[in-house]
Amino acid sequence: MIVDADVVVVGAGPVGGLAARQLARKGLSVLLLEEHPEVGHPVHCAGLIGIKGLNDNGVIPQSDVILQRVCRSIFHAPSGTQLVFEKGEPHAFVLNRDRLDQQIANEAETAGATLQLETRVTKCKRDRKGMRVYVTERGTKRELFTQFVVNSEGIRAKLAHDQGLPRPKRHYMLPALQYEVGNVSLPGDTVHLFFNTQLAKDFFSWIIPLDNNRARVGLATAHKQARKALDNFLRQSSLLSEAKVEKRFGGIVYTGGPSSRTVSKRFVNLGDAAGQTKATTGGGVVSGGSCAILAASSISRALRGGHYDHRELVRYERLWKRGWGRQLRLMAILRRFVNTLNNHELDQLFMNLQTGKAREIIERTGDIDRQGRLITTALTSPALIRSVLKLFVKRIRFFPHLLWG
Repeated sequence: MIVDADVVVVGAGPVGGLAARQLARKGLSVLLLEEHPEVGHPVHCAGLIGIKGLNDNGVIPQSDVILQRVCRSIFHAPSGTQLVFEKGEPHAFVLNRDRLDQQIANEAETAGATLQLETRVTKCKRDRKGMRVYVTERGTKRELFTQFVVNSEGIRAKLAHDQGLPRPKRHYMLPALQYEVGNVSLPGDTVHLFFNTQLAKDFFSWIIPLDNNRARVGLATAHKQARKALDNFLRQSSLLSEAKVEKRFGGIVYTGGPSSRTVSKRFVNLGDAAGQTKATTGGGVVSGGSCAILAASSISRALRGGHYDHRELVRYERLWKRGWGRQLRLMAILRRFVNTLNNHELDQLFMNLQTGKAREIIERTGDIDRQGRLITTALTSPALIRSVLKLFVKRIRFFPHLLWG
């Protein structure tokens, strides 16, 4: 049997691209497969990504990728109360997401990976010496042979399911819709997040500036009519009274927390497909990318000397859960708790967050990606913990759901 590549990576999004880049840098032959004709399209993400997290993953966005540098976040309660958090220096980028994906894929190619577009993986089948990967390449069916498959196919996780791994839970998949609008005037260093259960049930809406006259405006919601909700938001927001819609695009936000198992023999599940996303914000570029880098190291060791060693994959799962599992689970618990609150209770929570100690803790320890530490540290504020306990006691019957979903 001819080996087409040591590793086949499914999906050339940022997580798959980082996996391919790291595997190629370790001297493995890598085939990076992307079902669309162009990397980065269609765009699904709002493009707000933490600077530190990107740097930790070895991603330095090129100048044409960066649209804005964010220093300030304004959280809007249902009543109109605002919480303003400032870092004093940029802590997040607003990025051209298609160009970011393309940059990472280019870095993977530079490292030696082969990128193949318009190639959809339909099935992976394990045999004694490796994995058979069945693809449709520009309408033609082919069979590839590889030592290993890295799956970053996205939220549908069909290939993962075929390998006996759990898929993301459907009831935690929220339809998300976003518009790019013009004719607005907003500070470029400030993002706005709006919490209102009538408008964006189980999530929030956002305004993210692109330049002095344009912004991304979007929401995710458990309500089925996301477009109607977003159109209502545009009409109701004083910040968008003159906005003109230029583009529309949508996607899925996943808030269910990490999967319990992400590896099987000669197969690793990464990114959205593995639930390696933040339930609080839906983002997964940094968390999924970090797991991809860990996976690349383990796969390299697992294939060392031509003899597959599954113990390295078991070790990888232990490592990623140690580094990210608790963080992602805490964020999922917080998301499920916040989802139980009505607008009046959200207003109460905002009022308690305005206390001096709570604000100071959030501004000091807040991390756009690793929010687990912020969650546990913020609960040292007496006013905040009293408010949370009062709300929690009223929801004691939801306790199992909050912890385990």
